[in-house]
Formats: sequence, structure tokens, C-alpha cells
Amino acid sequence: MMGVSIISPVLPSYGLSFGVSLALVGLLISAFAVARVLLDIPAGMFGARYGMRRLMLLGLATIAISSLLAGVAISYPMLLAARVFEGIGSALYTTTSITAVSQLAPPASRGAHLSFYLSMFLVGTSFGPAVGGFVSLHFGLGAPFIVYGICAAASFFLVFGLVDDVRPESGRTEKISLRQLGRLLVRFDLLAINLATIAIFINRQGIINTIVPLYARYDLGIDEGMLGLILTLSAVCNLVMMVVAGRLTDIYGRKPFLMGALILLAALVVILPLTHDPFSFTIVLMAMGMSIGLSGPIAAWVADVTRPEDLGAAMGLFRTMGDLGFVIAPVSLASIAGQTGESVGPAPFIVAGAALLLLSLPLVRTRDPAAERRRPGQA
Repeated sequence: MMGVSIISPVLPSYGLSFGVSLALVGLLISAFAVARVLLDIPAGMFGARYGMRRLMLLGLATIAISSLLAGVAISYPMLLAARVFEGIGSALYTTTSITAVSQLAPPASRGAHLSFYLSMFLVGTSFGPAVGGFVSLHFGLGAPFIVYGICAAASFFLVFGLVDDVRPESGRTEKISLRQLGRLLVRFDLLAINLATIAIFINRQGIINTIVPLYARYDLGIDEGMLGLILTLSAVCNLVMMVVAGRLTDIYGRKPFLMGALILLAALVVILPLTHDPFSFTIVLMAMGMSIGLSGPIAAWVADVTRPEDLGAAMGLFRTMGDLGFVIAPVSLASIAGQTGESVGPAPFIVAGAALLLLSLPLVRTRDPAAERRRPGQA
């Protein structure tokens, strides 16, 4: 995740350096997720069936190689292709690793365990933007991708040397089939949680990683180095709140925290274009980071409502639905942001805020097993 966040301050500018439109800049971000949408579900199913370690290793190797190629790209198509392969590697690694943690965590403290897991992701996210901004200013816009590849290579050797294989309980894994996937697709509780996940990704990838760098550059005159520091502060706020919220969701349930996070994010996204100086811009982004953290580990809610034998497929579906937001939001929001070189209009912020509110509504009627465990008479 340090590698992923290292490139966030520079990716829009790197894309623009090839002389492309804002929509194609958004495509660079979405391309990463296109491959993940296609491979998240197979990765979850195959990891549960055949062992998660080997898919984690394959994913990290793919990320390392493709990121190095992105750093030396000589054309927009080459950079776009590298981003697709980065997405393939991410699907293989992230889906299988989050399934492994969900499998190992006791249900009564699943939120705390997954929060710790995600907090390690957020440590990388916190430091990455500042490192990426520094590296790009001193070594060029392609340099952060080289660092991304080095991070992935280091992760490969950590998994190879320190991680044992993780499989579902013996005899509890179903054969890979479309019937299993179809059964999960018609579950209202999973659908509602996945829609909320889409909303989080609309904010994270559509607003923070796409529109925010453009708004900072064209409206506020903030360079990549300063933007990297601001995004780091936002990520630190996310990290702190995530650790706190994870344990609280085990005690009080997942629903109030996730719904509250989406409502707060909707308000903050609409407020963001009203900031006209770096200080207020930073304050709003820090509040957005805290709001995302308040949602807690959404994956814990998925695991709460899923049978153990369906966990791999459910996590793959969960990752896929989130990545749909990853794919759709950057291109669609960048397309309505305005023309290259012009100020960013309010339209992408309003659209994103409305989406956050609408996608939170199904959670009202969603079952919350974590809250049920704390009621009188519950185990």
C-alpha cells in the first residue's frame, strides 16, 4: 500500500505528460481496477480452494514487474497496459490476503483483527504520498512507479519467507461453481454492504485520488510535493480512526459506524470545492480521512453474514463491487470536471455526494450480527 499511495500525487500529472485528456487520465486510475473487477472473484475462489499463499506470491511478482515498466513508460498505451497488470497483481494478492485474515480472526473480535490488518495498509498509505511527492520532484514523474515496484518485490520476499499457507477448514470448501456465486449475488445483506463499499471507493478513488489532485493543481496552485503531504495527513487521520472504530464495531455493531461514515463523507465532499486556500483544503481532507476510518473494516461485516465455505467467493465479490466504484468513479467524475488546464467545477463533488447518500440507504434494513451478539440473551 505504500507503493500504491506513492503514485497517487503524481499519476494525474504523469498521465498529462503524455498529452492526453482528463478523461484518459481518469482511465489510468480505472485501468488498475478493470483487471481487479475481472479477477477478484476468481482469486477469492481459487485461493480458498487451492491455498492463498501461492496466489499472494503471484500477485506481488506481477505488481513488481508491471510497476517497473510503468516507471519507464515511453507512451500512454504502455503506461495504460502496465496499470492493467498492476490491477491483476493487486486482485491476486489483496483478495486472498484479506480472506486469510478473515478466516483466522475469531468472530467476536473480527473487527479488531481486520482493523489491525487494514491499519498496516494505512501505514503505507500514510507515508506513501509524501514519499511519492518527494521522489517525483527530485527524480521525475516516473520515479514513484520504480519505488512501487521495489515495495512489491520486498513484499514478495516477506510473504515467501514468513507466511504459511492458509486454507478454509478441511472439508468445508465448496467446489468452484457459478451456483455458489449466484447464491451470494441474491443475498440482500451482502448486496447492501457491497453497495456501501462502492460508495467508499467512489470517494477514495473518484474524489481523493482523481479530482482532489486536479482541484489542488488548477484551483489552488498546490504542487505535487505539498499535495503529497496533505494526502499523508488525511491518511494518518484515516489510520487513527480505523484502529479505534474496528474495536468499537465489535462492541456496538458495524451498521451505525458505516452509515455515519457515508453521511459525513457526503457532506464533506460537497464542502470541499468551497475551500479556497490550502489550510481549509487540508482540514476538509483530514476530516474525510477520519470519516473513511469511521466506517471500520467493512470486510468484517461481510464475514459476519457469510458461511465459512462461501468466504472466499464472498470476499471476491466484495472486492469486485468495490472495484466497480474504482472503475466508474475516476473516469466519470474526471469527465465532468472540466477541460484540461481549467478550474474544476462543482459537478463531480455534487454527484459523488449524492451517490454516497443513495448507496447508504440499503444499510438501514441490513442484518448486523456483531450488534446481535451484544444484545441480552445473545452469545
